[in-house]
Amino acid sequence: MLTDKPGKIAEGLYLLGKQTCLMYLARGKDAMIIGGGMNWVVPLLNVQVDEFGVKAEDIKYLVIPHPHFDHCGAVPYLKRKYPHMKVLATEAAKSVLSKQKVIDYMEAVNMFMIDHFGVRDQYEKLNLKIDSIVIDQTVNDSTVIDLGDGLEVHFIETPGHSPGDISVYIPGLKAIFPSDAVPCPLGYIDKLAMPSPQYDFNLYMESLRKLAAYDVDICGFDHNVVVVGRDAKQVLLNSVQMVEDYGKRVVDIYNEKKDFEQTFRWVARERLKVDGFTFLNEDLMIPVARAEVRNILKASGISVG
Repeated sequence: MLTDKPGKIAEGLYLLGKQTCLMYLARGKDAMIIGGGMNWVVPLLNVQVDEFGVKAEDIKYLVIPHPHFDHCGAVPYLKRKYPHMKVLATEAAKSVLSKQKVIDYMEAVNMFMIDHFGVRDQYEKLNLKIDSIVIDQTVNDSTVIDLGDGLEVHFIETPGHSPGDISVYIPGLKAIFPSDAVPCPLGYIDKLAMPSPQYDFNLYMESLRKLAAYDVDICGFDHNVVVVGRDAKQVLLNSVQMVEDYGKRVVDIYNEKKDFEQTFRWVARERLKVDGFTFLNEDLMIPVARAEVRNILKASGISVG
């Protein structure tokens, strides 16, 4: 079963945000926000957290899954609102987020989304500016955080999409949160978004196989849907085969075109067509597609300039 409706998923777990920007709230005696979202979704988050009856003092943690603009844009506001809350990320993500040019880029792209969704008034009223993102605690494969009431949060290092990816697993709920380490479903578990190995294709594949080995009843993506029941395991298995096939397809296209630029421009256009993310455009996709194609070709032993 797939759903994008905010609300209770299971005892101690809630879906937050809106379809294009999903986040999660794991709630034992303490609460943890999983995902950093974008700043345009903040007004919705405020309403949802209030509706679910979560006290501000109970929100002790927030996990940034990786340091990209659409996964940590709400963090500065949330840290200002909950100053006692610890922001968690990997050491690699912390390093990326310490760079001012990264923060400036995030602010610029998030502002584009603020205007796209027509919430400029909320940006000013709530102070949604992305001025800095400070990591309070780094996490890795050996980190476990006990939220109480039987909810332990485990972390899985899953690089490939970026060098700093971390996925979250809650054994007590059999719930996994892979963020962009796994292509999200586009309405069906056998129709997935295009893979995004922006950092390293071999590591991306290793991470997929690692995640597919977990026993899961819930698979919560940062975009589009949360998958519940038997489909949660199957979507992870489907992703492994899908990404393997995609890698071979990109290599075949490059061998046919004999041109690196034509290949990554094809990928950029194909992603916009397949994924249907209307807030993106070809200019934003070109550098992403260039990196992905280079990584896929490199994994196949093909070097390009």
